[in-house]
Amino acid sequence: MIGNRISWGSQGYTILEQGEINRITLELDVSSWLVCRPDGSEEGSYPTLALAQKAVEQHEP
Repeated sequence: MIGNRISWGSQGYTILEQGEINRITLELDVSSWLVCRPDGSEEGSYPTLALAQKAVEQHEP
């Protein structure tokens, strides 16, 4: 399941939370962060938000 979307960088990249709904708390248990390119294609999945942000920042001019 996809959770929140975070726009990151100046090139149009998006970071999406991925995880499963916790049946007890009804909250998303985030397991990874998916980086998407400006055209919507998948760049990769990262175990932490910080690593996903660094992946996007590598594309910055």
